[in-house]
Amino acid sequence: MTSFEIKSTLGIAFIYSLRMLGLFIVLPIMSLHLTDLSEYSSTFMIGLAFGMYGLTQALFQIPFGILSDKFGRKKMILIGLFIFLLGSIFIYFSQSLWMIIIGRGLQGAGAISAVLLALLADLTTDSARTKSMAIIGASIGLTFGISIVLSPILNSYLGFENIFLMIATLTIIAMGVLLKYIPSPINIEKNKENKTPFRQVIFDKVFLKLDLGIFSLHASQIIMFMMIPVMLNNIGYPIKYHWQIYLPVFVISILAIVPMILLSSKKQMLKIFFLGSIILLIIVQYLFMSWSDSKQNIMIILLIYFVGFNFLEATLPSLISKLSPKNLKGLVLGAYNTSQSLGIFMGGVLGGLIASQFGDHAIFIVSGLLLLIWFFAMIKFIFPTNKKDLVLKMNPKFFLQPQDLIDEIYNKINCLEFVEETLIFPSESYIIIKSKNDLILDQKKILKIIGEKNAIS
Repeated sequence: MTSFEIKSTLGIAFIYSLRMLGLFIVLPIMSLHLTDLSEYSSTFMIGLAFGMYGLTQALFQIPFGILSDKFGRKKMILIGLFIFLLGSIFIYFSQSLWMIIIGRGLQGAGAISAVLLALLADLTTDSARTKSMAIIGASIGLTFGISIVLSPILNSYLGFENIFLMIATLTIIAMGVLLKYIPSPINIEKNKENKTPFRQVIFDKVFLKLDLGIFSLHASQIIMFMMIPVMLNNIGYPIKYHWQIYLPVFVISILAIVPMILLSSKKQMLKIFFLGSIILLIIVQYLFMSWSDSKQNIMIILLIYFVGFNFLEATLPSLISKLSPKNLKGLVLGAYNTSQSLGIFMGGVLGGLIASQFGDHAIFIVSGLLLLIWFFAMIKFIFPTNKKDLVLKMNPKFFLQPQDLIDEIYNKINCLEFVEETLIFPSESYIIIKSKNDLILDQKKILKIIGEKNAIS
């Protein structure tokens, strides 16, 4: 990865993590807090509070994605962050369960996850994208780990409402990061108008398998964290000490997935690790039903869960972005993130209903069945290989030439049969040239057109 790609990835990872913080930070404490808040806090209502964030995310992901394809990624991200900010402030002033549910819905309406992933795909080469998406996935996992460790502590010292004031402050910081540190590409490509019907893209079998995966992954996550705090309480472990379980488990799991990610990239073992991770999550559901009667057992089960979850969370976005049509990334990733959000919503609502009607074990059975269906759907899935794109650090003087001359150079590059699109970043002095599938990019031809003296590296 180039310094340009690393800078872009870290900036987007920060903003993406903030969005997930709005979900994760309340997982260990919400069920207990809402039970104490109101006499009307039934299991269903608590599940609705968990899931409302996901429902509004699901409703707005595709519109945000489509609008970002048309009007630009950064504009839509800024609008989404502002809506998220309003939701966080609303929860801070909430005095009832229904107000919290509405505030969670407003938070979710700032549905920019798909737009962030589409922007990351714009700013990185295909070969670097797996690492970039892995960083995003790792940042989500890190956010998850930090959230479940700090949440009980923050709840004890700040209180439930003040946690959302903290999130609102971080949102303002994220807006500054977006405006100052995330570059805006000038996109020059062939056949810019993509006439592929939206319906055909969204309901493509390849994308549907990945959409099913992210749905199942997050539905099972919400189901688990409706029950885990209660389980720990039931074995005599108060909420303020839950971080002592989450922290070591999370750190070990992060160390465990690093070699998995490296091997899956270098040794073409992605399919083995991918399917293996799904199997781990299925095993976890069984273990929670039959082997969760002590602190040590729960820690072991959580370690298995985090290894599988964090690996899948890191690799799924990379797969979907690689396979997306170049002019419809916002749409495809919007559908993908809609599935993620529906999983969050259904995990909360369905989990609450099933637990209240059939008992705690029943929701783990449902979670396991969802993951099993996904496993069978992915057995014959063809995992894509990396393309060889080109990142050029340019001499800043190159961009000071007459615009007609620069445009002529870009047009010559795009006439090459192996070039799919060219992304230009004048303020950072970078050019990214992306190759077509199954074609080898000829760097010598490109440098001959640009002029070797203009390319620093």
